[in-house]
Amino acid sequence: MKAIGFDQKITLPYLDITANTLRIHLQKKEVYDVLDGHLLTLIKGDKSRKNAITILMKIWSSVDENIPDLQKKIIREYPFFTDKEKLLIHYCLTSIAYPFFMTQMSFVGKQLKMSDVIFSKSIIAEMKKNYGDRRRVEVATGAVFSSVKDWDILRMIRAGSYEKNISNVDTSKTVIKSLMIEVIMHNLNTNAVPFEYINNNAVFFPFDYSISIGDIDQKRFLVTKTIRDIIIERNPKVLIPIE
Repeated sequence: MKAIGFDQKITLPYLDITANTLRIHLQKKEVYDVLDGHLLTLIKGDKSRKNAITILMKIWSSVDENIPDLQKKIIREYPFFTDKEKLLIHYCLTSIAYPFFMTQMSFVGKQLKMSDVIFSKSIIAEMKKNYGDRRRVEVATGAVFSSVKDWDILRMIRAGSYEKNISNVDTSKTVIKSLMIEVIMHNLNTNAVPFEYINNNAVFFPFDYSISIGDIDQKRFLVTKTIRDIIIERNPKVLIPIE
């Protein structure tokens, strides 16, 4: 069975604490201990708190092999991002760390293209098709909904019914736009995507954004123009320096 992992509500303050802690403490044990202290009064029960820390560490510390340079740069510059940029960063890193989260958000985004309201029952049914008909899938789907509701990405209009809350992200930061492209490649399990996919991907339904060809880091990605498409591809020959 596919791994789930994301099975507990994670709030933005938890994610902010994690990012800021990683700026100061380099050893995972130190980070874990600091997070445990911060969350002691916020999450009741040792098991729940440890599970939350495991999720937070996977999002912010145990990063995908394609983005360690982006993660380090983001941690270093974290205090200088706007709140909306931070939300987008948390969303991207969570999507890469937890395919379950990204799959659910993709389903939500696709349904919201057809209707202004989505129903948790239909999303649970879709997730069970992908992750198996088991109780844990229901719990994890609920945890994702609870988290993105806390992040103001979705608004609950009544029990089991949600509408989107669009966040306009006006960012000129190349590191964030590179991270978004990495999310799309991760979502599609590919090293190359048509450029049109970048500004029209269901997983980014909560964000009003625009990425142009000029925004793309052409050291990190190769831009190839064909008769039909413009293809954006990870550059396998260039090691992105960590500034």
